Amino acid sequence: MTEKNEKRTSGIQRYFITSHRTSAVHIIPFDHLIQADHVVRIADLSVVGVGIESKNPIEPGLACFEEPVGGHKFGIVTWCKQQGDGYRAGISFVKLPHEKEQYILDQVRISMSHKLLRDPDKIIESLLKTIKQQDTNG
Repeated sequence: MTEKNEKRTSGIQRYFITSHRTSAVHIIPFDHLIQADHVVRIADLSVVGVGIESKNPIEPGLACFEEPVGGHKFGIVTWCKQQGDGYRAGISFVKLPHEKEQYILDQVRISMSHKLLRDPDKIIESLLKTIKQQDTNG
């Protein structure tokens, strides 16, 4: 977790999930933009993000939840580390304008798992612009 993320999340109440709720999440890694699909267990939840557990490592990137988690459809995988036989990762929620949400969801639906996205530059540009706006407003 970066220092900025630690400052943002320090003092935030996290709620640990005792049931075994799983969620499908599509990850678009920042470094190679090939969509990967994961089924993860929700470990904890807060107003700013979610902790997940996975059998496989999850690369930093854009997370698109199949079903909203904590009322959110998107997040950024900020860290992932090995824990026992599996992996633990943190996703910070990101709120996108409706038209950008729809565009990214359409791209995820069109793209088959492990295929290159059709317009990755536009997705990343849109995401970075929204994050910068949130950082200056929040």
